[in-house]
Amino acid sequence: MFIYTVKAGDDLTMLSRRFGIPASRIAADNALRYPNNLVVGQHLIIMSDTMRHIIEEGQTLYSLSQEFGVPLDDLLAANPNVNPIALYEGEAVNIPIPGNVLKRPAIINGYAYPTITDSSLECSLPFLTFLSPFSYSVTPDGDIIAPSDDRLIERARKSSVMPLMVVTNIYDGSFSTEVLSQILANPDARERLIVSILAELERKGYYGLNLDMEYISPDDRDTYNAFLRELSDRLHNNGYILITAVAPKYRADQPGILYESHDYKVQGEAADYVIIMTYEWGA
Repeated sequence: MFIYTVKAGDDLTMLSRRFGIPASRIAADNALRYPNNLVVGQHLIIMSDTMRHIIEEGQTLYSLSQEFGVPLDDLLAANPNVNPIALYEGEAVNIPIPGNVLKRPAIINGYAYPTITDSSLECSLPFLTFLSPFSYSVTPDGDIIAPSDDRLIERARKSSVMPLMVVTNIYDGSFSTEVLSQILANPDARERLIVSILAELERKGYYGLNLDMEYISPDDRDTYNAFLRELSDRLHNNGYILITAVAPKYRADQPGILYESHDYKVQGEAADYVIIMTYEWGA
């Protein structure tokens, strides 16, 4: 299995020929609702150990081994009927997906609204490490308001996926700068929030916390960092992990309320994992 990035001109018929997999299988493996409308840059899971390549003018097995990062011996073994010294333009060869390269295991988190359908869950859970029901919200006093997450927690456990409690500063339907500022300015509210999170983690059997605080006032940056450190210590002392979600920044001092108070260094030190919300860059 590997990930293929759709290029201009790609369609399922072409990919089916290239990878030797039925187009219907590619569509099913990727839960494509509109299989005839692939988008350039879209990522597809290809359930195969080889890919089919059509020789272009000037290409050799050696140049292919360099281009695809595959040892020449592996290319020769995957193409026993190909004459390596007489390749011709238009000839098809098999490119094995490198299996001897040391790879880090992927850790995959999936956010899910309580309204997600069972069929969507069934398609997604086999690929997930964490399932994060979205979301607990907060009040200015540091209390939390729970979503309808029982079904998602149960389905995650049955699939050996670790459920994470998601807490956001959503208030009255949107991320609230003001509500988070009120919590951070009030030591009692901060303590109430941490205690409430710990109690809910234990009550629901969550594996840890996924903290998604957005549109934090730049004036609250230092206070928020201190809150994160305290929260991290308390979670770890009770056996829970902390994951934070951060806005995608291209420099540390990037202006804008979405970015300024997300301190990558502090969050990297406090959290076990950090999710960079690169979908914020989407059109």
